[in-house]
Amino acid sequence: MDCVKLAGRKVDTWWLRQHPKVQELPFVAGTKRQDRVNARVAYIDGVAPGSPEEEAFLELLETAPAPLTDDDKSGFVDGLEGVCVSSDAFFPFRDSIDQLARHGVRAIVQPGGSVQDEGVTDACNEYGMVMAHSGVRLFHH
Repeated sequence: MDCVKLAGRKVDTWWLRQHPKVQELPFVAGTKRQDRVNARVAYIDGVAPGSPEEEAFLELLETAPAPLTDDDKSGFVDGLEGVCVSSDAFFPFRDSIDQLARHGVRAIVQPGGSVQDEGVTDACNEYGMVMAHSGVRLFHH
């Protein structure tokens, strides 16, 4: 479940990089690409006021931007649809499906083979998700 939560947060951050406030950050001319990427992610995550991180962030910008609020984020993330997830191991419980639904997931590819496959597939059906079983399991422990 923790891996699913991490993947969901990564999807949200990737999607939020497309938010107009993020795209319009006024970078100083000559700011390197990776510095722009890092600054955008810092802006999305929220830079602590008065911190050394904020100082470094603001040095990359011509002017301080308006904050990216929780309402900005949730409103934008709510528009995320059509995400596909694949896994090299099966999803043994529906809680992963519930979590994935919060991040716009509409399709899942996984090996299948869990004794819980039927319940997980039922959960996908409740959300209108497509689940495909590849039959190939790469993850073993």
